[in-house]
Amino acid sequence: MAAKTRTEIIDDIEDCVGRNGGNFGEWYVGFTASPKIKLFNGHKLKDKGDAWISRLAKDEVEAHEVAEFFRTTRRTKGPGGQPGDNDLYVYAYKMKSHTKP
Repeated sequence: MAAKTRTEIIDDIEDCVGRNGGNFGEWYVGFTASPKIKLFNGHKLKDKGDAWISRLAKDEVEAHEVAEFFRTTRRTKGPGGQPGDNDLYVYAYKMKSHTKP
């Protein structure tokens, strides 16, 4: 997967949210080094039926900036804080009763 720009990642996530309900307050946006592990093991998404997206950023700083944009501007849920080394992926998912959080 090739790295995308900050704007491309924001556009992709906004498109995904729009196709899957459109209410940003029902979404969680974060950053990680391993999106599938984080989504399916950490946040407990199901293989089928849950809406999610992940995108590779140029670096940890851009991944953090994208997540912060969604948390502060679009009012999604998210971790805040600083990314760790290799937290190059931005991910988003629609929260449901079985997901954490």
